[in-house]
Amino acid sequence: MKTPVSGLVLCVLCGPAALAQKAVQPTPLPTPAEQVAQTASTPAAHEWAAKNLPGWPVERQVLAAHLVTLYGNPQELTARSLSWYDNGPWKRTVLYRDGDVHRFPLPHPDVLWQTLNYKVPQNKVVALMSYDGSILIDRTRGELTVHCDSEAANILTFNIANTIVTGENTVEQALAYHAQVVEGMRIHEPEEYPQKLRFRTPKTNTTTADPGEEAELLRHLMTTPPDTP
Repeated sequence: MKTPVSGLVLCVLCGPAALAQKAVQPTPLPTPAEQVAQTASTPAAHEWAAKNLPGWPVERQVLAAHLVTLYGNPQELTARSLSWYDNGPWKRTVLYRDGDVHRFPLPHPDVLWQTLNYKVPQNKVVALMSYDGSILIDRTRGELTVHCDSEAANILTFNIANTIVTGENTVEQALAYHAQVVEGMRIHEPEEYPQKLRFRTPKTNTTTADPGEEAELLRHLMTTPPDTP
């Protein structure tokens, strides 16, 4: 199922500063490494959503039906969220009934959270935060999470974030790429970048997690006998 332009534009449209970067040429993204299947939602998936998500906004039920079509029924179902684990390329996918308002570039609810095992170098954290505030970095778990209002928007954000981490693109170049995507959508050119992950991630966080080190001072204090009067 092709993502409606209006829904995806909310998450990928660049702000005025980004659109001004016309002279910046972003590095082309590499050949896709792992594709997320795009398919129309099945009638059975819509029936499942209508039956199991009473009271949810219609837009959320439609998105739930799409995810059920792609990944099957969620492993966890609560009154406020649906959760899938190890579904497709994702470590975790969570769809919330109610989202957080994201006002960039236009108000929309961030309802779909998707997570990968991914190690972000400390010197790239600020760049990712400058690029998109809906990126969450969990250094201890070795995870990278993106939340927006569609899977296609999340995929696009992951792809661009990866080029920042690898040094292929600066933040300014990444924003310029966003502008190119939006322009392509405006003139109805097929946009494949929001549909496929352009990099591979490990299935476990063995190589991405960073549990940190014990505080040496605290360890010293705990092992040093207290002074006796």
